[in-house]
Amino acid sequence: MNQAKHKPKIVIIHPAVGDSLGGSQIFVLELAEKLKDRCDITILSSEKINNLCKPIYCLPRGKLIKTENPFLKLLVKILRNFATTPEIVIEHFTALFPVLFELLKGDYDVVFPNNDWGGLLAASIYRKIKRKPILFTEHLGIMYDGKIAKRNLKFKPDKYIALSEEFIDWVKTNYPDCDVEYIPNGVNTERFNPKIKQAILDLPKPIILTVAGNYECKRLDLIIKAVSKLDKGSLLLVTSGPNTDELENKGKTLIGEDRFKLLKNISYQDIPSYYNACDIFTLPSEQESFGLVYLEAMACNKPVVAPDDARRQKIVDNAGILCDVTNIEEYADTLKKVIETDFGDSPVSQASKFSWEVCAEKYYQVIQSLISSSLKENDKKC
Repeated sequence: MNQAKHKPKIVIIHPAVGDSLGGSQIFVLELAEKLKDRCDITILSSEKINNLCKPIYCLPRGKLIKTENPFLKLLVKILRNFATTPEIVIEHFTALFPVLFELLKGDYDVVFPNNDWGGLLAASIYRKIKRKPILFTEHLGIMYDGKIAKRNLKFKPDKYIALSEEFIDWVKTNYPDCDVEYIPNGVNTERFNPKIKQAILDLPKPIILTVAGNYECKRLDLIIKAVSKLDKGSLLLVTSGPNTDELENKGKTLIGEDRFKLLKNISYQDIPSYYNACDIFTLPSEQESFGLVYLEAMACNKPVVAPDDARRQKIVDNAGILCDVTNIEEYADTLKKVIETDFGDSPVSQASKFSWEVCAEKYYQVIQSLISSSLKENDKKC
């Protein structure tokens, strides 16, 4: 059973693409763009934001966060007693059959879910019926003590991608039979660079920027407390997610309305202008499987303040300073030190080490390997 040469047909599953903008959504859009000339790419998304997207019906997380529908608000409230992110649970369940329907209509060589267990479940059913391999990138790494990774590994993806060396060691130790490979994310230096026009901000300099969803693991309250200890400068929070009004009130109360601004739901296309308008970048999140926002800031030549752990040491290196962000006094002192330090071109130089071109080439080789292995396995069964 020989297959004629053709562009590999890849379906990427992520119903939040076009609805909200997190690290995994950005990953899907950037990687798809880099692979589209060599692969036939379809993104199962919530909105058609480019020609690669094929919208499917579901209730995506962003719409659920903003919904005024009383039934949906009640459903989210009830599910919050059982799940940390009920909006994502609803997204998974409402997307399952539409995604599966689209998978079965197509004839894909590789299924590439990027939305955790919801996409993996649909991909597993498709694999059972069509005998096509699953490629999966673990975007959350060993966050939450590896609970999410352990759940996703139960689906036994044919190729499992780790975003950090620390995580790949964990997988090899705990799941020695898993076919795992380390491929770090990249940053789009055409989109993120110091030449992008700056956003106009009515905030006193130096401006400290944070870009993150307002979720507990991002610990945005820590940066508000730390900046409140500084005698000059201001904080800009570019955020989305639940309870942003509460976060905004806290920032205005602790820092002051003249030194604090919160912007919600800024488009991805406009984000670089805010990086370039700030003086330094910080994100005090508890854990990051990778930390793409640090790379985006550094690609705009902005120094970084981040928690001190192995993952962020690898990313930031000499382009900023790491510290114990839970110690507010130390966090504030580190912000002050970075503001007063001339890092030259160290940030942009460090960001250049992480290329989407290199990342995409590695994924392409993985895709080719999966297809080849799948054909050999299917030939044996014929």
